[in-house]
Amino acid sequence: MSKKKKRKPKYRDIELNVMPFIDVFSLLNTFLLMSAVFLSVGVLEVQIPFLTSAPPEKKEDERSFDVKVDMEKDKIQVTGVWSKPPLNEQKRDFKVTKEDIAAMHKFMIELRRTAPDTDKVSFFTEDDVLWKDISNVLDAIKVRGPADPVFAPKGATDVQKAIAAESIYPKVVMSSVML
Repeated sequence: MSKKKKRKPKYRDIELNVMPFIDVFSLLNTFLLMSAVFLSVGVLEVQIPFLTSAPPEKKEDERSFDVKVDMEKDKIQVTGVWSKPPLNEQKRDFKVTKEDIAAMHKFMIELRRTAPDTDKVSFFTEDDVLWKDISNVLDAIKVRGPADPVFAPKGATDVQKAIAAESIYPKVVMSSVML
């Protein structure tokens, strides 16, 4: 009997060199990422705020009512004035106490009754005023009490009516902020 020989495979272990593939795909990946940025190019129009010392332009025909609240450490001055004659300036001073802030709230309602279409107040404050006093005054300007009237603009949408139901003056501009 003959001995059977084990057959050795005719091929050797072949190792595949993948380094060239990795180099090619890394270059392709770079070009893919670079070109993907340019595929979704869009143009966005942005209005940049323009700072100027010139007063804002107002239409000559309109007469508007401006409300200004100037707060110092121990005094609050509320001024309401029309932009064109007759000016009918209404000015009152209040102390920074709970009772006077409540009286200021009532005066703000009177001012809103004078010009129901006015929905903005300019708020000025000094550097030494405490934040708790500022927040109390802002609440008196903005927050409408349950017994206060609702000032909804004519032809208001549901959203505007909801905002009017919550606030006396919905827009308070912090005018003396310096950065």
